[in-house]
Amino acid sequence: MSKTVIGFIVFSLLGLIVIQVWLLRIGQMTEIERYDAEVRAVMYNVRTDLYENTQLSEKIASISREEDIDKRTIFTNDSLPAQTLKEIDTLLREQLAARGISVDYAFALTDEKNNLLLESQNFDPKAFTFNRYATRLGLVETMCECSVLLHFYQKNFYSYLFRQLAYLLIPSLLFLLTIVAGFWFLVYSLNKQKRLLVIKNDFINNLTHELKTPVFSISLIAKVFKESLKNNKTDKLEEYLGLLEKENTKLKGHIDKVLELASLENGKYNLQKEVCDFHDIINDAIAGISIKLETQQGKLQKTFQAVSTQLALDKTHFKNVIQNLLDNAIKYSKGKPEIQITTKSDDQKLLIAVSDKGMGIAPEHQKHLFDKFYRVSTGNIHQVKGFGLGLSYVKYIVEAHGGSISVNSKKDEGSTFVMEFPLTTG
Repeated sequence: MSKTVIGFIVFSLLGLIVIQVWLLRIGQMTEIERYDAEVRAVMYNVRTDLYENTQLSEKIASISREEDIDKRTIFTNDSLPAQTLKEIDTLLREQLAARGISVDYAFALTDEKNNLLLESQNFDPKAFTFNRYATRLGLVETMCECSVLLHFYQKNFYSYLFRQLAYLLIPSLLFLLTIVAGFWFLVYSLNKQKRLLVIKNDFINNLTHELKTPVFSISLIAKVFKESLKNNKTDKLEEYLGLLEKENTKLKGHIDKVLELASLENGKYNLQKEVCDFHDIINDAIAGISIKLETQQGKLQKTFQAVSTQLALDKTHFKNVIQNLLDNAIKYSKGKPEIQITTKSDDQKLLIAVSDKGMGIAPEHQKHLFDKFYRVSTGNIHQVKGFGLGLSYVKYIVEAHGGSISVNSKKDEGSTFVMEFPLTTG
């Protein structure tokens, strides 16, 4: 996907987010306005109730006439201020309940300059907001010949607002998260498809190169063979036939690798398991690559520490797995290969590790290492022969035996492939 299309999608996504935030903002402002109107109505009704309750008004007036603040603010539960606070609180709570408002609040009585005359027990002077919701108590002012205002303060207002807007806020957040997750998944899928396309093209180019070599050789040998027959030069015909057979075997091997992996991936291949000594199979695999190892003057060290050596395996495929790992260790070594094979076991599992001191694998490549057709770039695609199928094949076979495989590698320090099998596999 082009950058223009991705940019358009990002712009559209941002537009949706802005619209959603704008709608939430409108919902918030509407709810605040509704709440303000409701609380002001509560305060009006409380003032009306006080006009009708002359006894309570007289109590408030009596307290407001006190000149000694300490006498007014320090009292017992059965004192006049305590009884007065309780009655005011009851009026407020009833009016709030009638309008469906369930909140944590505080209130206070003050003069015109907001000097405290009386305050509720949960009053916090640092947090309390005066005059936002306030009403003058006219009857009380007449009785005490002073100014008296009742102030109301909503504690944790935004928590209350969130609860009131939950019906709008939660679906909006879920909607936004869904959009963002969908966009992320789209970009992830596109990048994955792009990566697969690069890998596929890499594979096709490499496959073409690998197949052209034996095909060209077969064509050339056939031409020479034909010329020799035509000129009655039969002394090298047997040699030519041997070369033809060798190149044909190489071509068939390339084709078989692709077809075999396809069969394994589609689940069309049944492993022929039998209980055997896996140390014997590892030794057979080592013997199979010994000539190649000697050619490069390499060294291989075996550390067989596993006690339980009997395991139900498909001998052919298990041997191929070991040979693939050994072959990679040789191909990706710098200079003379140094390889180590280690086996360990306990009562439940078997570990087989193949280590080398080669060029190593960068972290960004390790997570794709067992993907089909994936090959670590070495600057020249044909520097190391292969189709990127070896480790994918290894993973399929190991998992088909109920095991798992992992890699631990550092760039320029070497790699260690660790296979783990349950000893109960049958």
